[in-house]
Amino acid sequence: MKLCTIYAVLSVATVACRPAESQSQRLSQDRRLPASLGMISNVIELKDGRVLFADTKSKLFLRADFRTGRLDTLGTPVDSIRPDSPSEQYRFPGWVARLAGDTIALVDFSAIRTTLWNEAGRALGLLPIKQVAGRTPIMAYDTVGGGYKIDYQSVLGGGEPGSPVRPDSIPVLRIALPGGQVDTVARLVSPEYGDAVFGEEVQQAAKVFAPNDFFGVLPDGTAWVARAHENRVDWRSPAGKWTLGEPRSFTKVAVTQADKDRVLAQVREQGKQFGMPQDLRIVYPFAETKPPFDLAISSPSGEVWLQRPRQSEGSSLVYGRVDRRSGWRPEVAFPKDASLVGFGANGVVYGSVKNGDGSRSLARFKLR
Repeated sequence: MKLCTIYAVLSVATVACRPAESQSQRLSQDRRLPASLGMISNVIELKDGRVLFADTKSKLFLRADFRTGRLDTLGTPVDSIRPDSPSEQYRFPGWVARLAGDTIALVDFSAIRTTLWNEAGRALGLLPIKQVAGRTPIMAYDTVGGGYKIDYQSVLGGGEPGSPVRPDSIPVLRIALPGGQVDTVARLVSPEYGDAVFGEEVQQAAKVFAPNDFFGVLPDGTAWVARAHENRVDWRSPAGKWTLGEPRSFTKVAVTQADKDRVLAQVREQGKQFGMPQDLRIVYPFAETKPPFDLAISSPSGEVWLQRPRQSEGSSLVYGRVDRRSGWRPEVAFPKDASLVGFGANGVVYGSVKNGDGSRSLARFKLR
């Protein structure tokens, strides 16, 4: 297996523990769609209250109305696709983003392209965007003409064969839309490495449970970086000025053998799609303690929500919140088996809820 495959497997395998906070808020469920779904990407709320999202398991681009419970499939799912296929076609819809006005971007992981749609659900064409830092999709966009991409190619390879690439930081690139000018707007701390064993092969891999930085951008072009080593969020204004966030202490919790066994089981399951033999000997490098958060997502209004790793496999998720103006806010506890997938107007939060049969439902919550 290549190092890039290791990263792909690990991206879905990391779980951990929650730090203590002094205050918390809870969510009350407002509505829940009756449909059973596979895996929900993220949710974009439209001006009329309906929502758009991709079901990455069923590979469908969907629009839902919580008032009526109606669920519509947009566009045309296909079994094969080319970069120049009609814009209403998609093979692996993986992410949805809002651009300027009522324009929505749908990122197709299979075609490595972004198609443009309006809020009525009609395909408008292809987004012309310069390919940089390898053939991987661009998933982050603002509404003022920028696309953003983390340059993982600087870590995964690109140099001479057999030569390790270990930069101190990973650049985040901004690509102008249109025009294609590229500049670096942020840098993330590089992962921590250790030896991974696959059968007889030994190679370097990122440590599981080690702290990782996250990047995001707000509609007006304000960028943010969630710094996992310091447990803080730094902000970059559209003019390029950085403001360092306030760090918050957290309790470090040891990684247990049960944590390691769970991750390795997930690695084997995910490795099936890469043709990995299920009896292959696997040894992964693990961090000694868990990070302060294992995911970060921002609301259009300017809050970054930091997903605190679970205390145990079945416990509820808790999110720390950092506002770009007022700093740390009370954390939010999600209902059991629910996770954050998007935001709406007037304090609305969307969650993916696991059903008893393993399927997912999309629910609308409100802070209380």
